[in-house]
Amino acid sequence: MQYNTYTTATRTAALALLGTTPDACVAEQTGIPVSTLRNWRVERNLPSYRLFRTTARYVKLLRQHPGGLTARHVSKVLGVTRQAAFLMLHVLKRRRIIECVMLPNPRRHGGRAHILLWQIAQEDTHAPTPCH
Repeated sequence: MQYNTYTTATRTAALALLGTTPDACVAEQTGIPVSTLRNWRVERNLPSYRLFRTTARYVKLLRQHPGGLTARHVSKVLGVTRQAAFLMLHVLKRRRIIECVMLPNPRRHGGRAHILLWQIAQEDTHAPTPCH
């Protein structure tokens, strides 16, 4: 098996572009395979370019609702499936941009005991219990 080696200049240029443009565009400019670029980006915990543009919609929506929103409300407002909203909310939580807050459900009639609300992460939150 033969491994490709890239010049320092090519590697430095590619690393500088990761996350700022799509991986396919970086691959065209540098001649490095997309899979290699994706692996380098993942190793450095850099979000993909498309994913970053998508997350801006979620952050903007949650900033408009400081009390928090459920995943169901987020999916309705943004016009995405609940699964897609749930996955993106968890991506933002891993990046510590937002947080999940668990509140008791006042309308519990045999249903869930708690409501999960997503909101912009605060530095000092002593109120509701964070989700784990």
